[in-house]
Amino acid sequence: MTSTLPGLWVDWCEVTGADAARPSEVSMARFARQACPPRSVLDALARLVRPDKPAPAPAWPFSHCGGTTALHMLVRRGTALIDSPDTHWVARLRLCRLLFAAVLIAPVGHGGLGLTRGRALGLRPQALAHMQPAIAQTNEPDSCPACAVRAWCDILGTNNDWSHASVRALAHQRGDHKDHRHDPDDPNRHWRDSPGLLPAIDRWGYIDMYASMHRSSLSVLISAIASMIATPVVPGRPSDPAPGPPARHIAPEEEKAILARADELNSRIAAILDDCR
Repeated sequence: MTSTLPGLWVDWCEVTGADAARPSEVSMARFARQACPPRSVLDALARLVRPDKPAPAPAWPFSHCGGTTALHMLVRRGTALIDSPDTHWVARLRLCRLLFAAVLIAPVGHGGLGLTRGRALGLRPQALAHMQPAIAQTNEPDSCPACAVRAWCDILGTNNDWSHASVRALAHQRGDHKDHRHDPDDPNRHWRDSPGLLPAIDRWGYIDMYASMHRSSLSVLISAIASMIATPVVPGRPSDPAPGPPARHIAPEEEKAILARADELNSRIAAILDDCR
């Protein structure tokens, strides 16, 4: 079996001491993080390991395919950034688009649609309307994939039917997310006139009304999705209280280091979003 495995996988196993002939989900996830292999290598390896189980979501970050909570976690963290008063309104638009794209490509087991890059970029409003019942709905509005889809559709509908100023005004709004946004009545139906559901957004917040973004831009967006899922905490959003001993005291030096790491992470995510237009 080893001779038919991808060469990059075999080389990585020799360096790390992993068993190339007996890959596991854990070792494959480590391989994806450390070796950064192309998706074709990961897919080939997955087919050899699980020949009867094709990749359910080929565009989704491979290292986050396990479990079923990654999409909900991403939506929660993205919503927290969207709600932050420090987030620029153009970045809010791009974050809304990022969450929408994540729902399109996330595995069905996570509550997404499991689309390929090509299908996500070529998705038409009529097809999305048909698929919407399959998108997960959670009890908490701020982690609900269906609400993330509706939020982006509202932006597309406003962009199609109103002025750029209306889109800017909508992006300036920050919701409390106490109630769900998905509504079977679909109050803003103008998004159904969009030729592409993943359009480019320029530096001034203008949304392309005629086509979807380039495939390479979607790849950048997927990298941002992986980074946000791997982020342990979103600064500025308090965590839910949990029973247990009192929180330990954080020294000023440690607090300064934590805030510095948070600023670095926010800057990295902002840079990724700026590159994906």
